[in-house]
Amino acid sequence: MRYRLSAEYMDALIETFHLDLKLIIAQIVNFLIVLGVLWQFALKPLQKIMNERTAKIDKSLQDAKAIEEKMTATDSERAAILKATKTEAAAFLEQARQEAEVNKQETAQKAKVEVEKIVQKGKEQLAADKTKLSAELKSEVADLVVAVTSKVLASALTKEVDKKVIEAALKEIK
Repeated sequence: MRYRLSAEYMDALIETFHLDLKLIIAQIVNFLIVLGVLWQFALKPLQKIMNERTAKIDKSLQDAKAIEEKMTATDSERAAILKATKTEAAAFLEQARQEAEVNKQETAQKAKVEVEKIVQKGKEQLAADKTKLSAELKSEVADLVVAVTSKVLASALTKEVDKKVIEAALKEIK
């Protein structure tokens, strides 16, 4: 009886709401067909696109992590290279400073030797000039004495005049 009640109840319900069972079944079939078409031509491609996009995003994130790791490694490598370069530059500058100091000392020593040579040549030249001037002076004095003596003898002057002439000649020599 229970079945009967429910069949009667269903019939009453169908009559009250004017439901047509054939129409409901047709609408369910139509809904399933539309759902199948939507699934095949809209939801499936949309899900595929979404999966591809998710994969691209995941790949981009992985690439970004890899790039970040490479940048970190590159930064540390650059810092190490920069530090090594600074160390090399400091060593090079120190070596250049030492070589410059050695060159400076060598140049100063060469200049000192050169100055000593020039001074020595100057002294030698001065001594030679002094000897030459002394010889020339002696020659001129001798010529002057000869000239004065010949004048004195030639004029046969008195002793007083001779004395004055000799004194004048000596003053001239001095």
